[in-house]
Amino acid sequence: MGKSLVDQPRENAVAVVRWSKKPGESPASKFIKFSVFGLILCLILMTILPGLRSFGALVLFTAFFATVFTAPAVQRRRNFMRGLTKRVNDTVAEVTNTPGDRLSRKEFERMVKSGEPRPLLVDGVPGLNLQVDRIATPEKVSPEKWLAVITVVPPESGTDSFDRLVAAAIDAGPASR
Repeated sequence: MGKSLVDQPRENAVAVVRWSKKPGESPASKFIKFSVFGLILCLILMTILPGLRSFGALVLFTAFFATVFTAPAVQRRRNFMRGLTKRVNDTVAEVTNTPGDRLSRKEFERMVKSGEPRPLLVDGVPGLNLQVDRIATPEKVSPEKWLAVITVVPPESGTDSFDRLVAAAIDAGPASR
């Protein structure tokens, strides 16, 4: 079965990394769910333990419970984004021939949220952009699909000068020694 048009990047783009994210995967939503569960658990424990029968104890128990159970989700997400950023950085270093021009994990997360392109220099000459696109999915309950792509930016002078250079090289024929 072939890939659908939804999974294909634009014509002038090359896919660097693809990943998907489940709709309820954010650590903030997990923290809220665990806070509610911790609140209910604390209310039940108040009937048994008299030390939890104050507002301060209720707040501390709820916050501690939610933090303890949300921390692994935050760490997993951080490690996942670190791995994606490494794959993107390796590809960008290979394409642009500038290994020092690296994205940090926070910069990559900002690009995912905003969708803004980052210009890339190929041996010091502009011509590529790195951008993260969200791929439209047909169903609302399906995982979100993301795609980091490198797009080609046409030069300001257009492609005419390049076309003339190619034509001149073809007309010149084989090089004489």
